[in-house]
Amino acid sequence: MTFVKGARERFEFQDMILLKQHDERRNIQISRAANTYLVTPDGAPSAPPVAAGAAVAPPKPPGVVMVSTTIVDTGERKAMFGQQARHVKTMIDKQPMPGACDATKQRIETDGWYIDAPKAMAAQPQTDPARTEVAGVCLDQINATHNGDPAALGFPIAYTTTVSADTAKPAVVSMEVTEFEVTTLDAALFEIPQGLNAALNMGELSKALSNANEAKLVAADSAPAPTAAAPRVPGVPRIGVAEFTNKTSQTVDTRGLRSRLITDLVVAKFDAVPMAAAPPAELQKRAAEFGYDYVLLAEVADLKVSKPGAIGGMLRAASRVTGSGGDAKDITESSIDVKLVQPDGKNRLSATTKGKDGSAFTMQTGLGLARFAGTMYMSMMMGPSMMYRLNGLGGANLGGMGMLGSPDLFRTQTSSLGAAGLGMGVDGTAGAAAFLLQQAMAMNGTGGLVGAGQGPSYDASLGEALDGAVKAVTKSLQPK
Repeated sequence: MTFVKGARERFEFQDMILLKQHDERRNIQISRAANTYLVTPDGAPSAPPVAAGAAVAPPKPPGVVMVSTTIVDTGERKAMFGQQARHVKTMIDKQPMPGACDATKQRIETDGWYIDAPKAMAAQPQTDPARTEVAGVCLDQINATHNGDPAALGFPIAYTTTVSADTAKPAVVSMEVTEFEVTTLDAALFEIPQGLNAALNMGELSKALSNANEAKLVAADSAPAPTAAAPRVPGVPRIGVAEFTNKTSQTVDTRGLRSRLITDLVVAKFDAVPMAAAPPAELQKRAAEFGYDYVLLAEVADLKVSKPGAIGGMLRAASRVTGSGGDAKDITESSIDVKLVQPDGKNRLSATTKGKDGSAFTMQTGLGLARFAGTMYMSMMMGPSMMYRLNGLGGANLGGMGMLGSPDLFRTQTSSLGAAGLGMGVDGTAGAAAFLLQQAMAMNGTGGLVGAGQGPSYDASLGEALDGAVKAVTKSLQPK
C-alpha cells in the first residue's frame, strides 16, 4: 500500500514500513514487529565502510554498459478510475561492452496502462539516489539513450514486466492497482510513531528484526498444530530446519546459518521451513504434528584458521571486498555435522561437511553468500508475499536482480522513463522495494556469521560447508 502527501511517501510491506521524507532528505525503515526504526540519509552508502587498515583488493577497472530505452504509445485508451488510461509499452535493453564488470545482457519489457498523475504526485521532486562509491567495488559507466515520448507515461495503474537475461529464464511480474483515491491524509502517517526504539545502524536493526521473527517462530512452534497442513507440491519433501547448534568457542550466528541453509535447500527444490531451537525429541514431535517429512539438525563442529600460499592470499584479499572482518592472510576452515531425521527418529543422513576459504574460495560460494544476503533479511522485512514478487524478478539470485540490484541502473531506468516526479511511469512501490533490497544486502556486511565482524571471516568456508550439506541431503533423498 502506498500513501503520498506533499514531499513525503509511505510504503507498507506487511511488517515493514518505509517513509521517504524528501523534505528532510532521509528514509526511515520501521519494523512494527520489532518496534524499531532506522533513519538513513539520502545518498548514504548501502554498503558498510571497510574497517581502517583492512586489506582491500583493487577493483577491476570499470567498463561501459549501454542502456537503451524505447517508449511506444499504442494509441489504445480505456476508462480507469474515472480517467482515460493510456496503453504504453516500454523496453529497456542493457548491453555490456567488452570489459564491463557487469557482463549480463538484459532486457526489461513493460506492457502497462497509465493515467495522469494527481497534481500532488506530479509535483513530487525527483529522488535520484546519489551515486556512492564502495571501496574495492567496480562500478561501470552507464551510457543511456532514449527513444519515444516520456509524456505518454504517467501514474501506472496496471502493468506486466518481463525480465529476460542471458543467464536465466525470463521472469514475469504483474501489478494492478485495485483502489485509487485522492483524499486528505493525516500528516502523522509520514512521521516516526512515538514509543519506538531507534536503531543506530544496520546491525542493530538486523538484530531487532531477527529477535522479533524468532519470537514469532517460537510462538508458532509452541501453538497447537493446524488442522490443515500448509499446501504442498506433490513429490517434494518438506524439511523442518532447526536453528543450528554450536560446539566451538566462537560466537556464531546460528539463526543466520539456518536461514542460509533454508535458502539453499529451496534453490535445490526442497520445501524447507524454519524451526525454533529445541531438543531433538521435541523437534521430531513437532515435525510429526505439522506433517513434516524430515527434521534437519546441524551443528557447527569446528572453526579454525591457517595461513595461505600466494594464490590463496590473493583470493582471500579479494573476498575482503564484502567488508567482513579479518586479516587478508588468514584462511578459514569450517566443519558442520548434519543429520536428517524422520519424525519417528529414524536417521536418513548423518554426515560431516567441510569448507575452506582462500584457495577453495569460488565464485559459486560468493554467489551463495550474495543470495543469502538478499533473501534472509528481505523475508524478515517484507514477509513471504513480497519475497515471491521479488523472486519473480530474480531477487533470489545475484545475476537476475536487474534494476532492483543496481542503484545506478535503477536511477537510469527512472531518468529514461522521464521521471520528472513521482508517478511518471515508474512504480513507486517497486522503487521502495529496490531501496529495501539494497539495504537488506548491506546488512550482510555488518557483522558476518562468526564473531560479529571481529577477527577472520568464516562466511566463505561456512558457505562451502553449507553447499556440501545441501548436496548430501539431495543425495540421501534420491530414489534408491
